[in-house]
Amino acid sequence: MTELSRIQREAFLRRCNELPIETIKNKIDANVIPLDEWIENGLETSKVQELRALEIKTKEEERKKEEDQAFYDLINDNEKTIDQIQQAIQTGEVSEQGLLDNTEIDEILLKKIKGYSQVNNFPENNDIPLGKGTDIFFFGKSGSGKTCVLASIFNYAEEQGFFIDNTNSIKGINYKNLLVNEINNGVLPDATPATKDAVTYISTTLVEQDAYGKPTGETSPLNFIEMSGEFFQKAAKDPDSMQDSIDAHGYLSGSNKKLLFFIVDYNKYVEDNNVREQSQDFQLILQHLDKYKKALKNTLSVYIVVNKADKFPENIVDKADYALNFFMDNFKSVYTTLNSKREKYNFELVSVPFSLGSFMFNDSYLYKINKEWPKKLIISIGKHSSYGKKKGWGVFSSTD
Repeated sequence: MTELSRIQREAFLRRCNELPIETIKNKIDANVIPLDEWIENGLETSKVQELRALEIKTKEEERKKEEDQAFYDLINDNEKTIDQIQQAIQTGEVSEQGLLDNTEIDEILLKKIKGYSQVNNFPENNDIPLGKGTDIFFFGKSGSGKTCVLASIFNYAEEQGFFIDNTNSIKGINYKNLLVNEINNGVLPDATPATKDAVTYISTTLVEQDAYGKPTGETSPLNFIEMSGEFFQKAAKDPDSMQDSIDAHGYLSGSNKKLLFFIVDYNKYVEDNNVREQSQDFQLILQHLDKYKKALKNTLSVYIVVNKADKFPENIVDKADYALNFFMDNFKSVYTTLNSKREKYNFELVSVPFSLGSFMFNDSYLYKINKEWPKKLIISIGKHSSYGKKKGWGVFSSTD
């Protein structure tokens, strides 16, 4: 603002109590006439109090604007979860318009954030005997993504008409439906509770399809068995305290042919080089599987699923080859054990990368579901099931 002449300045001060409060404030904010000078020239006390109140309000607005911008910056830097954003909207910490104007969030995404809800997807204890077919077991540390892999498989199968639900497992069907609904809403399934009562299975029939998506007439009955990674770890480390827990409900000892899935958490390797702990747990699992009469004897294939492949280096073109080499290089003791048992029991080793999809909001929201890997995995399961080829094919194959 242009400096005032002496005459102009005196004119303003002489008429100070006649001027609108906004005019006085503008002169103060522009450092033209400070508040002290207005007071010295007889500015009324009420006007002084009003100006000071306005000053406090202005500072509060500036502080709020800075805090809001800091929050927007954290969103743009992928450091805020969807729960935190939703809570900030609900409490009025940030405005919806502010999010639209200052972040990558658009109207569609804003609506999804406001409606985001994660329910407890805990499976119900499903201890009825397994039906005939191929039993598929998932092993891995807590948080490795076993439930997410299951959800992805069932979501793609439902979309493409690959599976027929088996009503012998109503609890399993209900659990499967919940998982599918959650990932379609961008929700990551909760970890399975670490109790024997949470061990459940989902019984279904895979309808084989040709390259053009038409049914071939071949079917494969499948039983997907899931248990908590933490539960299995505890049982493996101290089996006496959790008797029969690893072989919950006798499923591992059953006479059905089996596919065993070992879920490797690649993200843990990226974040904290958590390989040795995963390797040790897999070794414990393999040692205990030998104790169950029909477990490895009836195993057709062991899958090494390197999960969270979206964390692979961006320049990786052949993700399947990268996943295999990652496992071979970092889980050598597990591979040695697996190969030894493969020679003894004549099962096949299969390596596959896997990713649920693309994430945002600090990996808390699934905004794009990957369809490539669940498709390959379902096709591979069909080929490797008891209704597919016979066991004993080789050291390592891929899903390609």
